[in-house]
Amino acid sequence: MLEIMGALGLAEWLGLASVSAVVLGAFGLRGRPKRRAGEMAAEAPPRVTARQGDGGEGLPPGMSPADAHRARIQAGIEAFQRARGSVVLRVVHHLPYEYVDEHTAIEAIDALRAAGPDAPVDIILHTPGGLLHAAQQILHALKHHRGRKTAFIPYSAWSAGTMIALACDEIVLGSSAVIGPIDPQLGGLPAPLLAELLDDKSNDRINDQMLVIAKMAKQAVKEAKEFACDYVNPAHNGGNESCALTNELIGSGRNHQAPIMPQEAIAMGLNVSMQMPETLYQVCQPPPEEEAMLTVNLFGSRIDQKTAALLDLDGLQKRLR
Repeated sequence: MLEIMGALGLAEWLGLASVSAVVLGAFGLRGRPKRRAGEMAAEAPPRVTARQGDGGEGLPPGMSPADAHRARIQAGIEAFQRARGSVVLRVVHHLPYEYVDEHTAIEAIDALRAAGPDAPVDIILHTPGGLLHAAQQILHALKHHRGRKTAFIPYSAWSAGTMIALACDEIVLGSSAVIGPIDPQLGGLPAPLLAELLDDKSNDRINDQMLVIAKMAKQAVKEAKEFACDYVNPAHNGGNESCALTNELIGSGRNHQAPIMPQEAIAMGLNVSMQMPETLYQVCQPPPEEEAMLTVNLFGSRIDQKTAALLDLDGLQKRLR
């Protein structure tokens, strides 16, 4: 496993829940096509106002529960956008292989370019984090956008998601929302701890591969501290240019998944509000599970009731008789 991590050679701001997906992605083992990381308000699916239950009742003919889910989210985003008079960027990830990547960076950059330099921008965040270089591109675009920038986190924004929020003028957190440390990771291992190997052991007691990884980690921590400090919005530092906040979030010894709750974020000096619009909780809901799953065991295969209903096996059997 260590060889795999070293071979990845990638510095990331990524929550641990998605590390296995990065490893699978490195070997081309993703199970299904990757959805676009951000969804802009301009890309509207068919509009629907009816809510459907588990069985999909109340849907227009030909509309699947997934289409209805996307339409409801789109309607919520459009209503939020009208009320705020802002440009809305939705960076919401639910599937294990979704995270902040090059696609997210391209969408964020293009959205800010199209918005105009003084337009207010609202970013809806629900993400495990992502690739460090992609996050840095987004941070750069946010820093050079003159309009007011607000991050909304109804549930959670880890790692790179936290850093994107810190680049905004204000962070609006749900009552139980969490953000987290921003220490870079190398192959799923915390770079600050890997870098400490150079201090804890003499070079002759570290094999060549680990020595290279430890040196890469040390460099990754140095670079992360430099540009995180550069891109964090002064509103979260009491208006000054101190690096104390980012140093705390990178080198405090916290576990990468250690949650920072709203009260602690406020105590740290972040410019935080807890006035979360109810609409945004709905906007961050996961999509319905629609795909038929075949469960295989040593004695053959079986299909559960939900899958049977999706496949309409009773109807198929009747047609075959």
